[in-house]
This record gives sequence, structure tokens and C-alpha cells, in this order.
Amino acid sequence: MLARLILLLAIVLCGNFAVAVDLGQSLPEEDPAGILKTSEQKLYASWLFSGGFEDTSFTGINPEYRIAQGDKLLVQLWGGIEFQQEMVVDAQGNIFVPRVGPVKVLGVANKDLNQVVLKSIKRVYKANVEAYVTLASSQTVKVFVSGMVPKPGIYEGQSADSVLRYIDKAGGIKNDLGSYRNILVKRQNLNIAEIDLYDFVQKGQMPPVQLQDGDLIFVSRRLGSVSVEGVAGFLGSYELAKVDTPLTEVVDAAVVGERVTHVTVVAPEGDRVNAYQYPVGEIAGVNVAPGSVIRLSSQLRPDSISVEVLGEHESTTEMVLPWGATLKDLLAKVKLTELSDGDSVQLFRQSVAQRQKDMLMSSLHALEQSVLTARSATKETAELRKIEADSILSWIDRAKQVSPRGQVLLAEGYNPSQVILNQGDKIVIPAKRHLVMIHGEVLFPTAITYEKGRTIERYVEQAGGSTADLDDMNTLVMKPNGMFVTANRDLDDKKMVGPGDEIFVLAKPTLKALQLTKDISQVIYQIAVSAAVALAL
Repeated sequence: MLARLILLLAIVLCGNFAVAVDLGQSLPEEDPAGILKTSEQKLYASWLFSGGFEDTSFTGINPEYRIAQGDKLLVQLWGGIEFQQEMVVDAQGNIFVPRVGPVKVLGVANKDLNQVVLKSIKRVYKANVEAYVTLASSQTVKVFVSGMVPKPGIYEGQSADSVLRYIDKAGGIKNDLGSYRNILVKRQNLNIAEIDLYDFVQKGQMPPVQLQDGDLIFVSRRLGSVSVEGVAGFLGSYELAKVDTPLTEVVDAAVVGERVTHVTVVAPEGDRVNAYQYPVGEIAGVNVAPGSVIRLSSQLRPDSISVEVLGEHESTTEMVLPWGATLKDLLAKVKLTELSDGDSVQLFRQSVAQRQKDMLMSSLHALEQSVLTARSATKETAELRKIEADSILSWIDRAKQVSPRGQVLLAEGYNPSQVILNQGDKIVIPAKRHLVMIHGEVLFPTAITYEKGRTIERYVEQAGGSTADLDDMNTLVMKPNGMFVTANRDLDDKKMVGPGDEIFVLAKPTLKALQLTKDISQVIYQIAVSAAVALAL
């Protein structure tokens, strides 16, 4: 005898795509052993260089800007003499003011420029002469960008432009080799600035660097990195600034959630790999080395769960139950009304909805590729297929917006004491309805009062009839408990439809390519079953 009874296989999608749900447990995490994990990981701060700095130069100059050779200054004198002229700072770092002589401005802060020039003028004109000097435009410079960038070269910009702009012009930083934490600005082979872009990303700090002609921005090679996995805002590769980096730095950058309780470090040590685990509050003083894997996990043991109870009942809409509670435990607490349909209880689970969505998207992507790669023998056929393809691709875009319901089907005869509830489950108690809903390819989708013995054909006629011959349609009946029944061969069966049922009349597309017709019909069916939506092409 099986140690554990799997009560129900909830077939949530059609064809080759089905989800088997063991109602006694949650769905497992996808790829728990890391088998499907790719070797490429998102690098922390790799989102910086996407053209956001490249297209914009500094048109205004900040007060701390230092006057450089080649800058243009607007000099205005009034009072005893009248003078106005745009002057260029010469190779000696001076401007020449008539009747005053050369005035040294090289290296003067922009905010102090007016005062420095006026002071020199006052040495000649003791009174009755005033001056106003402003920076008209900064010097245009050519800067080398080298090292681990995709497009090393020489780039032109303003001397006040950020180092980020020049790196962006060079294509950013090579994700496989370049360092975001060791960027050097060199002038005549001497380092004038060392930049760590993680300070810019995490703290908004950027050292001020005023560039000159011939300066070199050098992106160093990356020292090493660690992988961040688990429960965090950032998952991927995090660059280390040195061989032994505090674990707290990596954890802080990853933006861990409040539910994280432990940090596991899997570290290479010589020819061995060892794992160490620490409570998240006790990682101070722990260092990590390049090549380590850092996993953030929540090891909170739940004692209770919260479940929503919706629909027709007189109980609270949210119930808290002990961990491991079953559907039977919950239903014992629910007070039904005369209108409650207690035989058609519905269970919805977020993990099932996500799985349905994943499989639907997989089907849509495969269909999209089939449409885009279809070949035509003649020009006329190609033109027809292009029109057809545009229509299908538009339908695929709409289909991608569909949200599956995540229903776990509670089939007839199920045992509620074996259905273990999960955190966040939704239980729906349907109301008894004396109506039949008609959806899909009918002229007037509507609700019609139930009449015993009325056939599907009759209900469709009362909804205005189908948009094509009903025999060429795919007709489904959804029961109050969410179960779907194919009714293509039972259109005239007087016992097929009951009170509260919903009839879905789905089109069978007719396309040039037989395989596309089959694939689209299958996806239309998937959407109807997983989301209770009739999405026509």
C-alpha cells in the first residue's frame, strides 16, 4: 500500500502540457539542485551602462569647477572704462585684460573667478571700475578610454563631463572581464583618481574628476566575484574589491528581505569545497573569497497559515489554521447558507497559477517561433502568410496577458481530509445558480436561465447562434466545481448541461499551415481551461 495517497491529478492544461498536483504538499521549487542553472549570471551594477550617460554632456558648470587652459571666459568692465569680450585661457593659464595685463586664472574655482579677476583689476583701478567675469564654456578635451571596455579609443567631450560618460561612449564595461570597482584616471602615467562604481550605485558617491586633454580612463581587470542566490533583491554575480571581502558588504548590497534568517557560504578552499552557515545577525567578521557561493535563506518554521474563503457563506473571509490543516478542517469552520453550493467547492493555489502561466508562455513562444520561421514557396504565398502572421502575432501578444486562475480541481468523490492546505490558498464556495453562461464564438455571449433537458445546441441558438457551424467548433462545458468537459459529440445530449454550468464555444482557426492551425487550437483550449477565458483569434 502506498505510504502516501495522492488523491487528485489536476489537469490544468491540455495536450502535452499538464500539471500533476499532489494535494498533500506544495509544488517543489523549480530546479532545486541547480541543474538548469546557466553559467551566465547578471553582474551587480551591469545595468549602469546602457546609453544613459553617453548622450548628455555638462552644459552648465558647477561652482567647484576649476578653470583650465582653453576655457572661454566672458569679461565685462564698467564704470571708469567700458569693456566686454570673450577671452580664452592661454597656455600659461592667464587671460589678458587691457590696461591691466595678464591675470592668472588657472585652477581657480568657478565660484571664486569673479573675485580673483576683480582683485587684479583693483590693483590698477583703485576706484570707479567694476568687473563681472563668468565662465562661458569649458574646454573641449579628448580622453583615452582603455582596458576592459568593448570599444577602447579616444573620445571627445567636456572637461567637466563625468568619467561615466566616457566609459559609456566606449560601450560600458566588459561583463566577463572588466572591473566596476577598480577604474583609474591617469595623467602623464600618474594615477589622479581611483573610482569604485559600487560606491556610486550603493551610496551615490562619485569622486570629482576634472579631465584634461590626453587623460586616460583605464578599466582594470576584475579581481574576482561571488555568486548570490536565494531570497534577496539582487541575485547574480557580485564583484569583490579585494581577496578577502567582508560578508556583510555582499549581504547589504544584495538587499535581503526581512524573512531571511541564515546565510550559507560555499567556499573553495584549496582542492576542497566547504560550506559554512551563519545566522544573518552573526556574520560580522566573516570574510568571503572569490569563487564563493552565498545563499540567503529563510528557515522560519510556520506554525499556522492564512487561507481566504470567498463566495457564498456566512463565515469570515480569512481564516487562520494550524500548519498542516486540511480542507476538511477548514470546511468544518465554514457556515454555509441556503444558497451555498457545498458540493462544488473550488481551490485556487498561486504555485499552480504560476506553473500554468509558465507552460502557457512556453506554448506561445513556440508558436511565435513557428510563425516567424515559416517559409513560402512563392511570392504570392509569402504575401498571404505575412498578413496571416501579423494577425497571429497580434493574437499571441494578447494571449500573453492572460492570467491563469491556478485552480486545483477537486474531482467528484475527493476526500477533503487528504487535501492539505498551503499558505495563501483561496477556497471558493460557489452560489447555487439557476443560470447557464455562454462564452466565446456566439453572437451574443450571455446568461440564460437553466431549463432541464435543454441541449447545448438550444442554448447556443438562444445566444444568437455560433459565428460558424457549431460542428466545426470546439465546445466545452465548465461545471460549478471548475471541471471542464468536452461536449463536441454531445451537442444534442439533454443531460449534458446542468444549473450553474458555463458553455465555451471555441473557434478552430483555419490557416494555410495545418500545424499552425493545430497549435493555435491547442493554445486556445489551454487558455480556456487554465483561465476560463475564450480568446478568439
